[in-house]
Amino acid sequence: QGTTMATCGADKCIKMWRTTNLPSLDNTNTLLGCNAGVMSIDIDERDHYLVAGSNDAAVRLWQVNSSAVKSQFMGHDNKVYTVKFYNHSQRIVSGSHDRTLRLWDVRSNKNIRTIFARSSCHDLAVLSEQGTNIVSCHFDKRLRFWDERQDTSSHEMLLDGRITSVDLSLCGKFLACSCKDSSVIKLIDLKLNQAIATFTHDGLRIGEHTRCAFSPDGQYIACGSGDGSIFIWNTRTLKREEVPKMHSNAVVAVKWHPLGQAFVSVEKSKKFFVWTGF
Repeated sequence: QGTTMATCGADKCIKMWRTTNLPSLDNTNTLLGCNAGVMSIDIDERDHYLVAGSNDAAVRLWQVNSSAVKSQFMGHDNKVYTVKFYNHSQRIVSGSHDRTLRLWDVRSNKNIRTIFARSSCHDLAVLSEQGTNIVSCHFDKRLRFWDERQDTSSHEMLLDGRITSVDLSLCGKFLACSCKDSSVIKLIDLKLNQAIATFTHDGLRIGEHTRCAFSPDGQYIACGSGDGSIFIWNTRTLKREEVPKMHSNAVVAVKWHPLGQAFVSVEKSKKFFVWTGF
């Protein structure tokens, strides 16, 4: 809904922020319970629940107005890099360094399916709310497309390097993928099942866990860089927008407000900036 934002990191904590008075943010709560750094978080569509994946191989669920863990899902053998709600927040899909995807039922706290993905999974996107279309991105440079009812991927796509993130446009027609080895962003047309544009720059340095993101209208793709820069490209004109450099450390993630009037960028040194006017 855009009224709540969450940040996470190596301090094992998840901080909740109220976003109703942008660009100012109010810290409203801190969620505790992880035993190692938090790699990924997702908030449900009503801003009631938050799920997180941690370096202690666990997936945990909280109510956003409570600091105590509501549910814990165990089964991964290594770091959990990515988590997403789906099926109207009744299920969770997680991806791990252990090369598996796991599907979890929120009500029963059970692991309902484990999928061997053949490579470390860095990020996920849910293409259909029912879970019949999930895409994962991997260390072996491949996107893999899944139906939660099947143990094998329906198809794969090989990109230019190790894929660190994947983001689905709000219209559901395009994917943005960040690739580490070549430091490029690929724009994927899901109907054509191919890349239709490549965004790069001499100064762009994509790290192991860099996350790129679409703006809500799909007109822009934003990505942080290892030198503290932020790059934004117009997906229609394919031109780069000028963004002043404010960060002094590597920018690992960017995320747009659901209404598009702002985005946040996060750097490694426990600092983030809120940007307006894009």
